[in-house]
Amino acid sequence: MDIRTGLPLPSMGEIMAQLTVYFLVEDYLNYWLHRLLHTKWGYEKIHHVHHEFTAPMAYAAWYGHWAEMLILAVPSLAGPALVPCHVTTLWIWFAARLVESLNIHSG
Repeated sequence: MDIRTGLPLPSMGEIMAQLTVYFLVEDYLNYWLHRLLHTKWGYEKIHHVHHEFTAPMAYAAWYGHWAEMLILAVPSLAGPALVPCHVTTLWIWFAARLVESLNIHSG
C-alpha cells in the first residue's frame, strides 16, 4: 500500500470516491470469504468459534478463531491496497469498518 502522509489533505470528493471503492471491494470479498468459512471444512475448523455466541452482540464481531481474523482482514485491506490513499482516508475507512462490524453483529 502506498499511503500518503503529507500535505495537502485529500478533498472530500477524493475521500468519498475512495471509500466507495473500498466498501464495494470489501463487501464483495467478504461475502465470498465468509461463504468459504461456512463450508463444512471452514466451519468445523475455523468459523464455529465465531458462532459460539447465540445472541447478537457487538463483541461477537471480534470473537473468533485467529485464522478467521486473518482471512477476514483481507477484504478490509484489499481496497486500500488497490486504490492507495492518504492516511486520513485510511483512518476514516478503519473507523467506518469498525462501526459497520459492530452494527452488523448487534442484531
